[in-house]
Amino acid sequence: MACTCINLNLNLDGNSCLSVLWASLRLCRPKSGIQKLEKEITILRAKRDDIKNQIDQAEREGRIPTNQVSQWLLEVEMLEGQVADIEQDFQSISYFSCNCFNPTGGASTTSQTQQAGDQVPIRESSNCCSIIRRVAKKLGEANELMSRAGALDPIATVGPPEPTVMLPISHQPPVGIESYVEDIVGYINGGEGNIIGIYGMGGVGKTTMLKSIQQHYLPKHTIFDRVIWVVASKDWQLKKLQMDIAKSLELMTLKESDNERTCGDKLFSYLKNKNCLLLLDDIWELMDLQLLGMAHSATEQGQHQQQPRKVVVFTTRSETVCTQMKADKKIKAKCLDPDQAWRLFEQNSDKKFLSSDGGINFVAQELAKECAGLPLALVTVARAMSGKKSWEAWKDALHQIRDKHEWTTIDLSEDSVVMYKAFQLSYDSLENDSIRECLLCCALWPEDYKIHKFKELIPCWIGCGIIHEFNVINEAFTKGCPHLEALVAASLLEQCNDQKDIRYLDTFVKMHDVIRDMALLMVSGLKGNGRKWIVKAGIGLSHLPIQEAWQEEWQEAERASFMDNEIASLPDYGASTFSKLSMLFLHGNDSLTTIPPSLFPSMPLLTYLDLSKCHITKLPMEICRLTELQYLNLSKNPITRLPAKFGCLCKLEYLLLRKTEIKSVPSGTISKLSMLRWLDIRRAFPIRGCLKNGRKIIGMRPISEWWWDELKCFRGRHKLSVAIVINVTTANIKRLNMLPNVSIWNLTMEGGNFLQLQTLHLGTLQWSCNVSDNLESLSFKNVAVDKLMLTAGVGRESSFGCLKTLHFYNLRKLENISLNGVGLCNLRELCIHSCSMLKDVSWVLQLPCLNLLKISRCFEMKEVISNVGNTNSSSSIQRLSLSLVPNLNCIAHQPLYFPYLEYVHVYKCPIFKKLPFEVEILKSRLKEIRGVQTWWDNLEWDDESNKNLLTPLFIPFIESFD
Repeated sequence: MACTCINLNLNLDGNSCLSVLWASLRLCRPKSGIQKLEKEITILRAKRDDIKNQIDQAEREGRIPTNQVSQWLLEVEMLEGQVADIEQDFQSISYFSCNCFNPTGGASTTSQTQQAGDQVPIRESSNCCSIIRRVAKKLGEANELMSRAGALDPIATVGPPEPTVMLPISHQPPVGIESYVEDIVGYINGGEGNIIGIYGMGGVGKTTMLKSIQQHYLPKHTIFDRVIWVVASKDWQLKKLQMDIAKSLELMTLKESDNERTCGDKLFSYLKNKNCLLLLDDIWELMDLQLLGMAHSATEQGQHQQQPRKVVVFTTRSETVCTQMKADKKIKAKCLDPDQAWRLFEQNSDKKFLSSDGGINFVAQELAKECAGLPLALVTVARAMSGKKSWEAWKDALHQIRDKHEWTTIDLSEDSVVMYKAFQLSYDSLENDSIRECLLCCALWPEDYKIHKFKELIPCWIGCGIIHEFNVINEAFTKGCPHLEALVAASLLEQCNDQKDIRYLDTFVKMHDVIRDMALLMVSGLKGNGRKWIVKAGIGLSHLPIQEAWQEEWQEAERASFMDNEIASLPDYGASTFSKLSMLFLHGNDSLTTIPPSLFPSMPLLTYLDLSKCHITKLPMEICRLTELQYLNLSKNPITRLPAKFGCLCKLEYLLLRKTEIKSVPSGTISKLSMLRWLDIRRAFPIRGCLKNGRKIIGMRPISEWWWDELKCFRGRHKLSVAIVINVTTANIKRLNMLPNVSIWNLTMEGGNFLQLQTLHLGTLQWSCNVSDNLESLSFKNVAVDKLMLTAGVGRESSFGCLKTLHFYNLRKLENISLNGVGLCNLRELCIHSCSMLKDVSWVLQLPCLNLLKISRCFEMKEVISNVGNTNSSSSIQRLSLSLVPNLNCIAHQPLYFPYLEYVHVYKCPIFKKLPFEVEILKSRLKEIRGVQTWWDNLEWDDESNKNLLTPLFIPFIESFD
């Protein structure tokens, strides 16, 4: 029945949205009004989400929301519920019986509707006119809430963190732990207890269980607001554990200067109103959970209201620790039964090969039995035997592991002997002594330490002479990579990814604590091995003891590692204290400011010295007496000058001075080092420039250019590989070209406000072979340039053939980058940050080996690739990161294929609504999509079922990612 229009004086204001509603009222069509209301509520929700994000960040900084903000959030929540009621009531109305003239609600209409089968209860007058009146009222409230939001003062604009440190697990479910995990998850979900202890011998799979529990409670799970993972280890320190928890939560209130009680109070203050799951791996003694923030407040305990849940699941080797921790539930992780053990062995070896030869299969099963069901031993032996194709090789391994005479000489428990046998077999199965030595070096770092492959581990291998036959440093790093792969393949090292930055997904490795124990056993003076190392890394030492017992041990020591401690000073030593010492690590002792003059004369055979990341301001002259020294790392120390006779270190091959403050060096100091092969002087001199907000502006001209005076006179026996930062000037490029016997390995070109160019031409004809041919990393920072061109000259297309990483940072005027014939055929990593005017990077399609593309803070970029080229274009990109690109709406408007894509990270790209692929990507290698939850929820899909298929790959993202 057609509705007659009525004129009602609603006393409405002139608001445009209400005029739309008035038109709807005149037409008796409430649908358009409801659509308008839904749009306003969507905008309000977005504002609400922004404010919640700001509140969460404020809490991590130690602040709380004001009462005004809390009241505003409550009113928004109430309004959402009321609007949902209106929408439901509107759906319940029969359009064919709309009683617009019944101001009391139209009982007949309600009756008819319910007779039609609609059982939805109607809350108020439910005819077209009453719906319109309610919509008008709620729209006014929505507008009023939006206007009030502008007057609120949230603290920050950063969203909630993802507190969980995600650890990689195998795609295959681990053998033998399923029942344990189901039991623990059921216990947690049932609310039966809050402290659960998993105990068992080392290598039995306790950490794997904890990882699986973590995987179950993803951040989007409804039970816990925060899931925290931390590792304690044998030499744990409460303060470090507290700081690790704070880092996991991105809680900024904890300071290094705080005492343990203060840190505990701050953790408690942040976590007290949150449901928390703390996963605590590898504890060795009683811990006070209250000092880790896992406690209820006294007021909560005195009230009958439901308290936030605080659940702790920990692993330990000792049942006694479970008792001391007052665990509500103790679970013993047992070794695998024979069937499970064989299954795990098969999973980690060539199953098809084992089944192809009955004799080898029989010996393999016997080998598996010797591992006594210990998972780590089974994996270690299985990986060690991978690639062994003859029955004789398998039989020899079985004989070795059963040689009782060899194992009875070791003073170990029966359980430890099983693991040591497996380790020894795996160690002996490595291809050569160089790889074996590489493995043992990894034990010099602290337990559970994530070792950076290219900044720490491979440089160590180079410095101690394991990798020594090379022409330029690039070749040395290249030789180190297969060694790493061999150790990872043998399960003697583990890959550990840094999920915070897509650049570091495959950059770190670490040793399992049991494998490290076995390696240290091998180098601790074990009978017949001829080694003696002292490793006291990361155990909280404040000083080195000088007792007589220690001195006797030190006289035999060949290597000593005291890295990552709290050593503030070193005592004086006698002349023969370290008579056999060849390697000394003091890295990471931040409080160490001086070196006693007696230290260096006490170690006449020292070849390797790492003093990086201390706070040393001056080196004693006695360092020049280390005539055998080949590797010296002084990086990240506020050293201002080198000793006058530094050039007497005639065997020095590797000198790392990165991020020091050297103002000058005595003439000839570097140029006299005739054996020098690698020199890192990136930021090795103070920078002249004004201070801004207490910080020095980077990019100003160096105070001293001693590097030029030294390098131009260098006449060493080897080609010197150099890493350096210079100002972007033609004169400086010419200087680099003129350097004799020097190869630039890593180059950063900086500008400043004084350098403003319209176009920066970096043609290969401007670069000598010394600069371009072995250049591996090139960065441009703080250059005021509109256009940057890399141009190949005739016959020079091969230049930059070694370039692997290319970074553009803070080129705020840059609008275009072009490659004119420059074949960056080996470029693997491209990072573009704060290039505000850059429109696109279509030229990345010319990079056949590009693995990582990371773009952040490019505010004018609307599409990554504006010109795809031919219709079958594809990209080699495996990792794609897009952060703070607010105008980005797509990767490319034309079809573009990503057959190798594995990781996609997107952060604060609000109008980027559609992924550059559909479900066909599942047929390739996609492993992870990471972003903010609201971004994922608002993505547009041609087929909604594709979202369901990709959802298992989505992980809510840390918003402070950039």
